[in-house]
Amino acid sequence: MDYIPRQAAHELPFDGTDIVLRYSFEHPALPFEFEDTLEAWSVAVLRYHGEDGCPQCPPECPCRFEAGTPIGGMEFVRIRDFTADPGWEAADSYTGDIEKIVSVCTDPGYAMTPGLHWSAEFEERIDCPAGDLLIMDRVRIEPQWRGFGIGALAAAEAIRRLAAGCCAVACEPAPTEGDHERDQPGYQAAQAKIAKVWESVGFEAFSDGIYLLDPALQHPADCRTRWQKHFGRR
Repeated sequence: MDYIPRQAAHELPFDGTDIVLRYSFEHPALPFEFEDTLEAWSVAVLRYHGEDGCPQCPPECPCRFEAGTPIGGMEFVRIRDFTADPGWEAADSYTGDIEKIVSVCTDPGYAMTPGLHWSAEFEERIDCPAGDLLIMDRVRIEPQWRGFGIGALAAAEAIRRLAAGCCAVACEPAPTEGDHERDQPGYQAAQAKIAKVWESVGFEAFSDGIYLLDPALQHPADCRTRWQKHFGRR
């Protein structure tokens, strides 16, 4: 793992086994517009343990409660293939960031054709370019918990759960919204630092600032194992 967190996991005031991911997704029973093609998933990153989980915590500690204590959150978008909607049009209806990623990965000549039609470059990069596209849209860890690698661990675990049936996972490394502006001098340095984090999860640079992870390869699984070990799983 080339990326080394600036703070060691053992410096956290809680154990890695206290980190829990909670997934949420909802849709109408009768989809309208592009809801049959685009799925927006939210993943809460929580600190939680049961009554016997931490003798150091007082009984009123919020991390004992069922809701847990939020330490971050992630947003994923899944673009489903083999639907009646053009994948690019569904992405364009959501946000410009999602539209850009889908545009980079697909053939513009088929933008208004139902489904996902990959570009030649994408098909060369991905081992089995058939299936849905999972996009890691946002990852945010609360400021006091940054620098430990929690975001990388959470991303690796969430991708493991959400990428079934997807031929690729895509993202565009960028600072959390509000932390930096694109025209500020420190933006590119912050962007490069975040790219290193996502490379430690298994992403690789693709095109126009977009990174891809191939879930069919062993490399992402190895990255996930290394992060698990980093947080204490042996």
